[in-house]
Amino acid sequence: MATSKKSENGPAVAKRTKINKAKQSMLIITLIGALTVGVCIVLIIHFFKYIQFYGRVIGKKDDAITAYEKTIANIGLCAKPKDGHYSEAEINSCNPNTYTPSSGTLRSNVTDVMAYNTDLESVARDAGADVCYDDNGNKINYQELLNTVSNEEERARYLSLLKVCSSLRVIPDALPGGKNVEALLASLNQIFVISNWDPENLAPSEGVSTVNIKGVEAIPVTLSVESDPVTTMTVLSNIENSIRTFDITTAIIEWAGDDGLVLQAQANAYYAKDSGVVESDVVEYATKQAKKK
Repeated sequence: MATSKKSENGPAVAKRTKINKAKQSMLIITLIGALTVGVCIVLIIHFFKYIQFYGRVIGKKDDAITAYEKTIANIGLCAKPKDGHYSEAEINSCNPNTYTPSSGTLRSNVTDVMAYNTDLESVARDAGADVCYDDNGNKINYQELLNTVSNEEERARYLSLLKVCSSLRVIPDALPGGKNVEALLASLNQIFVISNWDPENLAPSEGVSTVNIKGVEAIPVTLSVESDPVTTMTVLSNIENSIRTFDITTAIIEWAGDDGLVLQAQANAYYAKDSGVVESDVVEYATKQAKKK
């Protein structure tokens, strides 16, 4: 009887063993499948964020290119692009010195509008008269000459003469584009000459003046005039009428003897700071956590 039972349990044990192995195999396959699906999901999320990040980077680059193209077109450095974007060939062939800007651009407004502004011309200086007028005394229209030549050197020369012989010359006279103490002293000396007064000395003032105007700096000036009242007042009047601003901050006026008047004053003369193309860097972060670091 024992032998019979043992022989009956043999197949049952074998079946259970096979079932357990099958369960183990299914469990292993399920785990492998779950791991594969998890890894795929992680990779999909990673690549999705990767694509999003580089999409933002490309978008920022497109914004920079668009702004650059608008700047070129609005200033009038090159002709406006045919399809809204400059091709590499258009950029390479662009030469601002040989291109005639279209109306509405910054260059056109400067050379066509401001250069012939009668209000500016009314206060223009007389320098450069020998190159601004022909032999018959007629004013030379350098703008027309500028539009008729394509040679780069000729255009550059005519553009320079246009600045000298037009209302544009008033702008650097009123607000020079740099700190030039020698030019400032020359301007003061010219004022003294037309006032028929000869100063004992003419030297730059020491110290630093601050200006709360963006893009503008100041040169401190010390004025000392000792003469008769008429001459002193003439000097003051010519300083007031000067195209270049001399902003008097403090002044002391006192009598010197019977017919003398002494003026001691501190003033500021202004100039524009050097300016150029301002470059800016934009950093694009992949995650908020990276941005916080």
